[in-house]
Amino acid sequence: MNRVREDEPWPDTVRTGGSSQREAVSREELLAPSTQIVADRDAYLGQGQHDVGRRISDDQVELFVTGDAAPSLQRELELHASEYIAVHDVGASASLRLLAGLAGAAQATVQKLTIRRQGYGLALAVLQFVEVPLSAGGAVRVYSTEASADNPTRQALTRTLLAHSRLGVLITGEVPPHAVAAALQPLREAISRGPWTNQELLIVPLGSSGALASQAAALSAGTSVGVQITPQAIKPKHIWNFVAGAWNRLNGAMGNARSVEADIERAVPRPPTPSNEAATQPGTLPASFAPTVQAGLSPAASGAGPSPLFPTTPVAPTRPMPMPGGTSWQDYVDRCMAIKGTVSCCVFDIHGAKPLAHAGVAPSAERLAHQGANLLTSALDGSRALGLGSSQPELTLSTSGHHLVLRPIPGHPGVAVHLVMLASAGNLTLARMQLERVEAPL
Repeated sequence: MNRVREDEPWPDTVRTGGSSQREAVSREELLAPSTQIVADRDAYLGQGQHDVGRRISDDQVELFVTGDAAPSLQRELELHASEYIAVHDVGASASLRLLAGLAGAAQATVQKLTIRRQGYGLALAVLQFVEVPLSAGGAVRVYSTEASADNPTRQALTRTLLAHSRLGVLITGEVPPHAVAAALQPLREAISRGPWTNQELLIVPLGSSGALASQAAALSAGTSVGVQITPQAIKPKHIWNFVAGAWNRLNGAMGNARSVEADIERAVPRPPTPSNEAATQPGTLPASFAPTVQAGLSPAASGAGPSPLFPTTPVAPTRPMPMPGGTSWQDYVDRCMAIKGTVSCCVFDIHGAKPLAHAGVAPSAERLAHQGANLLTSALDGSRALGLGSSQPELTLSTSGHHLVLRPIPGHPGVAVHLVMLASAGNLTLARMQLERVEAPL
């Protein structure tokens, strides 16, 4: 190494310009430039609120992490001191129905928190939640612990969400007492092992609650966690009534600034009307505006002069509604085929059961379109019969050797994609997440 050159002084940098006078810039200024400190990281990044994840759309929030999903989520919850409600199923499948009921009453959508690996964009888990407004402003999130993730990650996220929640809710199904005891054993161990900041657990039975008293006593034994059991709930509105009542008791009387609406029909406000759908307002025409003249359909009489021309304002062409068959889908299908384990993919018209694009080996495009349309139609009929709404469902179907994924394509009504994967080569959860990120053509 040439130490002589290292010991040479660094000459001052000279700024050149059109002026005859040159300004020297000191070496110290170059080595130590002035730095502006932004005290609020969220203000710098444009978040606008202190909560977990960064909002990328009205119903999508992303959280990029460098480690495992559960410990990273715990650090974020502690950083933001988030107060939220965590809803967990014990022998039931009601937590997502509760979120759907909260959002559906206001014709809103259930939101998603996607936890991704930093630098890769790989989704580690997807949590669903609804934001319920507080009486004095702000909102409290209601999370379901039914995460879209592998089983160890899902269990770790469940413990994290319940342990750091302001109110933990356990919805128990109509299961035998020994099954409830076995399902609650991991939760009992997590409370004893700690750390466990949650102080309030609410058990909402969907069936008989006779055997729950002993389980509740076992959960709270030797801890500071209070466990309450509600009467039997039948519908999501009954569950929310108990949950909202418990939350309001924790935060004071109904007039408290952090209380929520106990009526599920009014708990979540309706989303604002988009500007392109806003109601029109009556207006008046200026006196100088010339009225239109109805022109005759018969040819003009011979010798008659040309009819007067009234200047008209050109109207910009409107963008047509996406229609099946009016879009080139092959590139979209080819990108879907890049999902690991995919052997066949078809985009089809749901109403006509007609394939619009296809790639891969068997099944053929016609069979995928026909069976996909039948499955989606049957699922929609079942959803209506159960009173769950008329929105087009998304389906996954697994056999011993394959996974089928059926998903309506956003922005293209009446069009869906049918994906066939090898069960031995692909991961169903990751495939669904990746399929959601494949952008459809405009």
